[in-house]
Amino acid sequence: MSEFATPTTDPRWGADKRNIKAEQIAHILENLGRVKLEQSNVLDIGCGSGGIAAHLAPRVESMTGMDPEPWPRWAEWLDAHPNLKFLQGSVESNNLKPHSFDVIICNQVYEHVPDPQALIQLIARLIKPEGIVYFAGPNLLFPIEPHVFWPFVHWIPRKRAIKIMKAFRAKYVDYLDAYSTHYWKLKSWLSPQFEIKNAIPFLIRETHPVIKAKKTLTSHIPSSVLSILTPLTPGFVFLLKPRKNVMK
Repeated sequence: MSEFATPTTDPRWGADKRNIKAEQIAHILENLGRVKLEQSNVLDIGCGSGGIAAHLAPRVESMTGMDPEPWPRWAEWLDAHPNLKFLQGSVESNNLKPHSFDVIICNQVYEHVPDPQALIQLIARLIKPEGIVYFAGPNLLFPIEPHVFWPFVHWIPRKRAIKIMKAFRAKYVDYLDAYSTHYWKLKSWLSPQFEIKNAIPFLIRETHPVIKAKKTLTSHIPSSVLSILTPLTPGFVFLLKPRKNVMK
């Protein structure tokens, strides 16, 4: 068994359906990003209990999950997948080499770190010049806060929002700890380092079973129109490729 078995519980969002999310990420990378996962050295930044990393491991050459704290499920995943490893701590503490990963996954992480721009710089430093990044996170402008499922509370000062939620005996008050941003600011953070491909039109129009897109009105809207509407969607999914003029 692994040394990582600790009394820490799973993340509050649980470990359920991580296989479905992993399959969705793989489908986007392979079909929109044209990535050959079986030849890829992959890093999952902010991997949590490791479900996505573990479910992707059989499809990739090597898989690394990294998180600030260890999780008990790591031991289970490590026993099951010889090409998988988990790292606790930061990039600096783990001595990760620059430009050493073909694919980096940053799924629902940027809103939880104190300095999202530093996170983006870190990703730019670790990805190979011809690599690709799957980057996903929530949209500040969408009226429902996705961690507490309340409307508008992420638009007002945090202390006031918590006070309002407590007054109404909201169930998930302690989960209001994320700080998302809007499309234009996130794009301004990403664009100096990366070429950005918006995956939202692909997701809406996709009919692959794992994506579970339904033949609704939105599936018939042209991709150009869907791209214009992206700033209003619940969240963002981008594929990022390093700009050659900024690679060091």
